[in-house]
Amino acid sequence: MRRLFSIISLLALITPVRSMAQSDSVVDGYRHFIMPTGKPIEGGYFGFWELAFLTGGYGFGDVLSVSGGLTVMPTVAVRSQFGYLQSKLTLFDDQGLSLATGLNYLRLTSDNTLLHLFGSLTYEMPGQTRITGLLFYKIYSNTSTLGESSSTNSTLITVNVVPYGAFTFNYTGGLGAGLGFDTPLPGNKNMRFVAEAWSHDLTQPTAFAVLGALRLESQTFSSDFGFMFFTLPLLAPVANFVWRF
Repeated sequence: MRRLFSIISLLALITPVRSMAQSDSVVDGYRHFIMPTGKPIEGGYFGFWELAFLTGGYGFGDVLSVSGGLTVMPTVAVRSQFGYLQSKLTLFDDQGLSLATGLNYLRLTSDNTLLHLFGSLTYEMPGQTRITGLLFYKIYSNTSTLGESSSTNSTLITVNVVPYGAFTFNYTGGLGAGLGFDTPLPGNKNMRFVAEAWSHDLTQPTAFAVLGALRLESQTFSSDFGFMFFTLPLLAPVANFVWRF
């Protein structure tokens, strides 16, 4: 963790000083950590999650936003890499409220692909504190399964990461929801606290994950460091780096 903070400190130092001035709107307005907000992407960006998931996106005007990503895990077969492709239409963006709908294609290896329809509603307060409500529905899935879970009566999906082996998880139901939040830290407009909570099945109270992170940002660069808790149970560190153009 200390090494990660050393890396981000160096990246922040090489970012032009003039870029540290804040604008009247949130810099990465299109997202919280990974959760899409109702805001469009302004311009374009590229970056990576966890040092191995390359991402990028571009906004076409104030309506259409397209983004995607792919892992580049060393020694892992191409068929076992993860990826996604997402398109989002911002339907309304005025007076602190923004509403969007979109499609998310998720690739959990070549044997497991899912398509989700989602909608997000974001409210931004005058002090740049934001909150987003997200609903998503699984409209298509093509997955490799191991049968039914005896405890939840749900499908057990198996993800085979060649050559390291397979792991399984439950993907129950079709309707999920998320809640996103971020706010600038008092006295430091270049740092934000970011939080998200997810449930991939609203009928299962235990099917959720929560995330909390701190963000250092400028007009051209941002980085997030935090932790995510899954109900496996599992507590995992998370990191995100984004450059804008």
